[in-house]
Amino acid sequence: MPESLTSREKQAIATKKRIYRCGVELIKKYGYDNITVKEIAEKANVSIGNYYHYFKSKYDLLVEIFKHGDEFFEAEVPKILDEYKDCKDILVQYFLVYARLSINDGVEMAKNLYIPTNKMFLTHGRLMQNMLIQILKNEQEKGKIPKTLDCEEITEKLFVVARGVIFDWCLKDGKTDLLAEMKEIISRMVESYIVR
Repeated sequence: MPESLTSREKQAIATKKRIYRCGVELIKKYGYDNITVKEIAEKANVSIGNYYHYFKSKYDLLVEIFKHGDEFFEAEVPKILDEYKDCKDILVQYFLVYARLSINDGVEMAKNLYIPTNKMFLTHGRLMQNMLIQILKNEQEKGKIPKTLDCEEITEKLFVVARGVIFDWCLKDGKTDLLAEMKEIISRMVESYIVR
């Protein structure tokens, strides 16, 4: 049985969560590039030094936001794999999870993440990418995707398209049906990789 946390450990967890939550609120309102560590610390009612105890930099807050996205995928993707067996269905559902992540965060947050200066989208080896690569490799083993195709390259291209769909949703202030758009566009894209 795991040991219970001390009150100091609980307080540290609560402080980090508060800093994170306040940082996310400020990013939604003003944009990542338009806020400072000082402003995040003030909103979270902590010192700047305390902020740096939990996050090495402002960029680390962005890393944490993306880590939460990976955790969302880690929880949702096994459900897809349990429910769906068809290659196309699995891949489409995978990217519907990606769309739901943006919907859950809200269009204002998405507008502040889907910007050219955010290089987190280019980070290789993230959990959500690795999960998709493994799904594609499994589908190759089943003969559903040609073994001549590189799974990492397919993953990169599918994410480029999915980010474009979300970017378009942001441009239209969230007024389009993101799930329907993602389903239609990813379906067409996926068909080009599947063995018929």
